[in-house]
Amino acid sequence: MDQVQIDQLLPTQLLNSLVFSVVVTDLEGRFVYVNPLFKYKFSHLGSDLTNKHFAETVFAEDVKLCNEAARECVRVPEKHITVTVRKAVDGDDYFWTQWEVSAYINEMGKVTGLVSIGHDVTNTETIQHRTLALSEDIKTIHNEKFRSMVNHIPGVIYRCLGDDDLTIEFISDEVERLTGYPLNRFMDNKVDGYTALIYEADVEMVRATKKSAALNKHHFELEYRILNANNEIRWVFERGHAVYDEADQQVYVDGCIFDITDRKKVEAALEKSEDEVKRLALVAHNTTNSVLIADREQQIIWVNEGFTRISGYTIDEVKGKRIGFSLEGDKGDEKARKRLKHALDNKLAFKEEFYSQTKSGAYIWVEADCQPLFDETNEHIGFMAIENDVTRRKEAQIQQQELLQRLTLATDSAQIGIWEIDINDGNIIWDDKMFELYGYEKNSAIPPYEIWKKAVHPDDLGMMESIINELIEGKRDINSAMYRITTPNGRVRYIESHAIVKKSANGKVLRLIGTNRNVTDDVLVQEKLKTQNKVLRDIAFIQSHEVRRPLANILGVIEVLNSSDSINNKEIFDHLIESANELDMQIRSIVRKTNNIDGFMAG
Repeated sequence: MDQVQIDQLLPTQLLNSLVFSVVVTDLEGRFVYVNPLFKYKFSHLGSDLTNKHFAETVFAEDVKLCNEAARECVRVPEKHITVTVRKAVDGDDYFWTQWEVSAYINEMGKVTGLVSIGHDVTNTETIQHRTLALSEDIKTIHNEKFRSMVNHIPGVIYRCLGDDDLTIEFISDEVERLTGYPLNRFMDNKVDGYTALIYEADVEMVRATKKSAALNKHHFELEYRILNANNEIRWVFERGHAVYDEADQQVYVDGCIFDITDRKKVEAALEKSEDEVKRLALVAHNTTNSVLIADREQQIIWVNEGFTRISGYTIDEVKGKRIGFSLEGDKGDEKARKRLKHALDNKLAFKEEFYSQTKSGAYIWVEADCQPLFDETNEHIGFMAIENDVTRRKEAQIQQQELLQRLTLATDSAQIGIWEIDINDGNIIWDDKMFELYGYEKNSAIPPYEIWKKAVHPDDLGMMESIINELIEGKRDINSAMYRITTPNGRVRYIESHAIVKKSANGKVLRLIGTNRNVTDDVLVQEKLKTQNKVLRDIAFIQSHEVRRPLANILGVIEVLNSSDSINNKEIFDHLIESANELDMQIRSIVRKTNNIDGFMAG
């Protein structure tokens, strides 16, 4: 077991505790780890505990108890064994330690060591043993001098008869503080005055423990619950033993009872803390994200397998490095590094995406959430960061942004506005160009639909509303139209509109997405061309009728002359005929081309 495993196994409160001694041993009892308090309490072992054994801390007569506890933990790993033993020192001035021993189970489910958590109970044990010794010499149990003395003991001292009911002969005044009942309640009801207070679920355990101790003639120790006068549960520790006469008959049972409610609360809190730490460690080990923990000096002390998978660094390679070391490369995000440093120096939360360098030298996008850690006294103890590799998502976002920029450039160049209608809530979205086309500021308080309806020419409004309704009802998936609008300054514009329908998997219409383009200039050019064509048609008409009439007369005279045989110069006459026919062909060509222009414009 290495230090990392111990750090995961035991919470910081125990590792640095000033109350509890913590010892981890192998199955042979040799030390694997001890906390500072243990070293102080058992300084007689020296500073070097290599190859030393736990038994060297225990009084010789109590070693057997420790061995039995260890064997029981190995046999039943889920069981925690409590044992109280003395310190192995010379002389009678020893102290008592109560140890809670449990098994350490590795990832394979095998017991590989023992964990012992102990605290000093010297005062309690000394009081118990010395009080029990005094009871042997007391002849008159109701002696007021004795009662006065035992009432200074912070626990209940009692003597019971050796009968089946363990009838009370004496009980100290401390029972009033423990139970909230007056002393006479127990003296008047010596048979079950105290027994009746034992928590119902613990009654049989208490009875069986005392009976077993009597049969085997050894002392008993047990912890159980009682209900006080306020019906509150109090935890108590009871220790006692039987006193026998010369005939080896049990005549008394002497013992003491101490309130251990506060200790039980601490133990419960520790157990809860241990469970939380174990769960946290389990999550950290099994999560696919990177998890790292750093101390208050911002130096990394632990990382999980997810960190190694993402960054390529093992725990040994990063231990001692500062958080953010991966931002220090040539391509590292310097601005993110400064923001991270500010957050760490001021013990603030930090959540951001940044460019980070891996062990191989490659750069990846990392999403990091770093939080400062504080103990129960609100003292800063370190940092924990959870990181995730978001390179693919980030690259996709960058590609989308580049595509959007190109699209924006294209739409801006073509003076195209983009709009969208959400069918579910009726919300209409316009980009900046749409507001510009309709003559409004982009932050106008007037909703887009009201702007559109007010601007559309009355003669075109019905057509456009019909087209939109057909798209919403799913009758069409795509459509286009041209309509007129009037801007707030009175200018008439021609708008070319295109729209497509976005549907769900089951065919339900979700959104309409479309474009508007100002084609006013194109329409005006068309109108100008139509005017010019009309002029050409008029010219063609003049050519085909006014010019052609005198030409027809000339052709008629030529025909008459040709028939009269009165022409002397035949060559000049033929040239005149040829010129007339050529002029006729040119006029016909002009008429034909004019008619073709009309057909082209009509198409």
